[in-house]
Amino acid sequence: MINVDKEVNAVIDILTKEHVYYKDLAELAKSKKNIIVEGKVSELDKIVKLEQNMIFNIGQLERKREEEVSKLCKTLDINSDQVTISDLAKVLRPEMKDKLEDIQNKLKETFSELKAVNDVNGQLIEQSLEYIDYSINLFAGSGMETGSLYEDIGNNKGKQSKKNIFDTKV
Repeated sequence: MINVDKEVNAVIDILTKEHVYYKDLAELAKSKKNIIVEGKVSELDKIVKLEQNMIFNIGQLERKREEEVSKLCKTLDINSDQVTISDLAKVLRPEMKDKLEDIQNKLKETFSELKAVNDVNGQLIEQSLEYIDYSINLFAGSGMETGSLYEDIGNNKGKQSKKNIFDTKV
């Protein structure tokens, strides 16, 4: 078996750094929940900017990871196009396999946590948008008169309804 510990450790190191970023993203997503509920738009904007920065950094790490995996696959004579951690683990020494599978499991857990929190936040945002839409419709309709516009014999009552601020037809 070829000794590829150096290359595998480089991949594990990159995956570990990515895991840290994803854990931080999960924590930010949790803090967004309260901010969304409380309607603190400026704080939400700050968190979104932090998230964008983290995602950019993860993207850079991903490029490095792809390079390292490509080098590793070349050394192991494996096609690097669709290789997975499980594929790599099959051809590694047990110690390296365990390290790689450990970081894989940590990433899976973090992704599941992040997805769950983001799903809740998405639902909260959807509810907030529905409430805003409802509020706008109430406000836009507040200038309209209730009741019939015509008297019993078909004549106009002579009252014009007030103009709405918003075009409710949109």
